[in-house]
Amino acid sequence: MSFEANARSFESLTIRLWSRENPLDDRTLSNRKTKVVATLGPSSRSPENIRELIQAGANVFRLNFSHGSHDEHLAVLTEVRRIASDMGAWIAILQDLSGPKIRISNVEGDYCPIVDGQSIELRVANGSLSNAKAIFVETVNPMQTLHPGHHVLLADGLIELQADAIHPDHVVCTVLKGGRIRSRVGIAFPDSDVDLPATTKKDLTDLDWGIKHGVDYIAVSFVRAASDIIKLRHIINDKGASTGIISKIERRAALENIEEIIQVSDGLMVARGDLGLEVPLEQVPMLQKRLIEESNYRGIPVIVATQMMHSMITSVRPTRAEVSDIAAAVMGGADAVMLSDETAIGEHPANCVRYLSRIALAAEQSFEFEEYKLRLRNSDSATVPDAIAYAACAASVKTSADALIACTETGTSARLVAKYRPKQPLYGLSRNEQTLRRMALYWGVKPMSFTSAENHSDEIQTALKVVQEREGLPNGSRAVVTGGRATKTPGSTSVMEVCNLNFLSEK
Repeated sequence: MSFEANARSFESLTIRLWSRENPLDDRTLSNRKTKVVATLGPSSRSPENIRELIQAGANVFRLNFSHGSHDEHLAVLTEVRRIASDMGAWIAILQDLSGPKIRISNVEGDYCPIVDGQSIELRVANGSLSNAKAIFVETVNPMQTLHPGHHVLLADGLIELQADAIHPDHVVCTVLKGGRIRSRVGIAFPDSDVDLPATTKKDLTDLDWGIKHGVDYIAVSFVRAASDIIKLRHIINDKGASTGIISKIERRAALENIEEIIQVSDGLMVARGDLGLEVPLEQVPMLQKRLIEESNYRGIPVIVATQMMHSMITSVRPTRAEVSDIAAAVMGGADAVMLSDETAIGEHPANCVRYLSRIALAAEQSFEFEEYKLRLRNSDSATVPDAIAYAACAASVKTSADALIACTETGTSARLVAKYRPKQPLYGLSRNEQTLRRMALYWGVKPMSFTSAENHSDEIQTALKVVQEREGLPNGSRAVVTGGRATKTPGSTSVMEVCNLNFLSEK
């Protein structure tokens, strides 16, 4: 594209987005394609706050099982389902399993200072309190984990130690970067291959709770290999459930096995906090880019998480750096962006979601669709449903369609169409409530319930009518529809049709 064309494009974008005559109102924001995951916590789990978050644009609510009891989570889940039903919104629930978080013991006086250059010992937790002379580590044995020269990080990397000497009952370390150590703070060993399972006994108990209460997705922490996901898949299948599994990528080992992990996952989460403790910080942006691209190619949702709007835990607006970070994730192809402490314990949870919606919508105006298509290469050749989804997106462009409609039992048709990032509005129609909720995570998909039919032709006509009436599309509008003829065989997408919408009565 020439410089002049780029300049005209920039001017047009600026006028379109920020003109006083075309404000980013609620209806415009409802067309946002990137989905928002909001964590519920003390600041946001009241019925009033849940309703406000949905109104602000939240699509998925995350329940963090590192905190809270089962009874507390059940009360929140029940309220979300009730309020979403009252509002006519399809909202997914993401249960985030805590995983084997490595922490230190409680600290004398709750916190203690350590200073640069001082010596400090690491020991196995034995009920003693940590202090400025010795830190007691839970879950792992530091003598078996560390070697001289290895680094140790505490408090998300704010405090850094280096192992100097390994003794039978303790490790002598030098403080490279001091600070205040708090009770139960996390500790990481970025130079060591810590051999811990992705799921603990507590996680398996929490998973049983999630299956029992019908959560839509579970997020698995500290995934190392595909076997971690396969193990949980067997448990879910044995209980007759179809809960989606999101693999959190936060370990170096996961990066080495990423292709196998993606093959068995229903989605990825780029967990930048712990990932930034496992690898040098300067590598995190490129790893995020690669993980998004790999997920896009496979056609599974990818969520970018951690400190998207960290300043808004207390501030009333995000920083410019945070805005740029969010926009980069959106323009890079992320299906969703996630808020953690910002909505769980922050002072302005709904405002965070509103800002995130505005930033994402603005970034989507600059999404490079042609570059994205090149990235997918020949990914449509894997299966017939994939090829049909690609063809539907191409047909919607060629015919200047006003809508893309995926009739789906499991959500696969809508997910595959979303994979190719169509510019046209995309509607996922299903009779299955869990499918409708799960589609709330899919890029660009607007879930709609409808009554499917045994006869394929009748089903298509019903779908067209539902979309036209609910979206107010005028007669003569055009839609591209995908689905399967064998409606009793989920996942059998094999049909694509171009149809006209003429179901509104003439006044």
